[in-house]
Amino acid sequence: MFLSESCAVLARHPALKDFASSVTDFLDMHLPEPVTEEAARPPWLDLRKRAAQAGLTGFDLPRAKTGPAHACGVAGDRADATRTVPPHLERVAQGLAMFLAGRRDCDAREIFSSGHGAMAVRYGRPLVARSVHDRIVGCGELAGVASSEPHSGSDLRGLRTVAVDQGDHLLLSGTKGLVSRVEEATGFVVFCKVVGPEQAAGRDADGAWLREVPLSAVWLPTATAGVLTETTVPLGLRGWSLGHLHFDNVRVGKELLLGRPGDGRRIFDSHFSGWRLMMAMVCLGAATAAIEETMARARRRSVGRTSLANVPSVVSRLGTAAAEVQAATAWCFSLLERIERDGDDVDVAACSAAKALATDVSYRAVDIGLQLHGSEGYTRRTPMEKRLRDIRGLRIADGPNDTLYGVLAHSLLTDSRPAVPLVAQRQA
Repeated sequence: MFLSESCAVLARHPALKDFASSVTDFLDMHLPEPVTEEAARPPWLDLRKRAAQAGLTGFDLPRAKTGPAHACGVAGDRADATRTVPPHLERVAQGLAMFLAGRRDCDAREIFSSGHGAMAVRYGRPLVARSVHDRIVGCGELAGVASSEPHSGSDLRGLRTVAVDQGDHLLLSGTKGLVSRVEEATGFVVFCKVVGPEQAAGRDADGAWLREVPLSAVWLPTATAGVLTETTVPLGLRGWSLGHLHFDNVRVGKELLLGRPGDGRRIFDSHFSGWRLMMAMVCLGAATAAIEETMARARRRSVGRTSLANVPSVVSRLGTAAAEVQAATAWCFSLLERIERDGDDVDVAACSAAKALATDVSYRAVDIGLQLHGSEGYTRRTPMEKRLRDIRGLRIADGPNDTLYGVLAHSLLTDSRPAVPLVAQRQA
């Protein structure tokens, strides 16, 4: 089994072995084989609800802040894998869960953990945090995030969705583009610009003035009046809906603000530094499974009298893929350990580049696996073609890779602090 880096994590953190076993047992029961496009689509949202019953949806959240989850409004002492995750290992556990989920399918990424709902729990007012926690953790519902807009992509300063301050409430207007979970999510963390009525009325329509307005974030239940959804069909990641959200003067109570007005960038950077690593781990899990399957095929197949496993070009390509995937996996776990150690002092640039590197090497590994499967790899009978499409989407989601590499380069070029190692050594 090609799992050396995930095994190394468990060797460093043996307290997570029971948790990893719980996740693996859940997957073995409900998703025993990697998903192919030819097979029936798994009931993803139902699997998430089952994970909630098994206590596998809230382990990434600090328990001191949230307390025990209520299962759909009814308190219960259910089986809870959260108890097997020690404090200050929540992010590492989340990374392990995402890696193991990715080995079965990239769409399995939404089964475990609190996902984007963590922002509402961490930064929401107590009543909002409690409500979202119970729905996301206790009931296994799903939270989404609405940041990108059709005209601005990953340019957060260029967002034009505005929340006009009406004194006791906000009026939210704008459009969010290509949002995942647009039909399944019970609510969204919406990134917007809070402005006064006079600002909204007195500025030109192109939105250039909004670049100077700091980012804010609100929790918005999907069922709120004035929230309209529009779906489209993506190339990959089809297990969850994709589309647009339109806000038409949506009334938002100020109690739904996350943090204070203007805290949006801090919330975004803190959450997405970790979340990008989670998407990296999903892809790396898929890549390790692809390499394992390809190695097994190479041992079985032959060219003439020569085993495919003895053909130098095959061996070289598989070795290169394995080395790249292991290096990226080690970097991502190292960064998750640093997040646990350093708290809010997150290395946004390194996390951004690690996600880009991980999704790039994962795509190459699956592409090699598909090629070495021959014509069969290009069919819907193997998981290779689905993995290729899914990982291709995750090279765009949460910031396209070219942009994320640029974040690291910009950080290195403009950093005036004393030089530090690009990849920090792990602490003993």
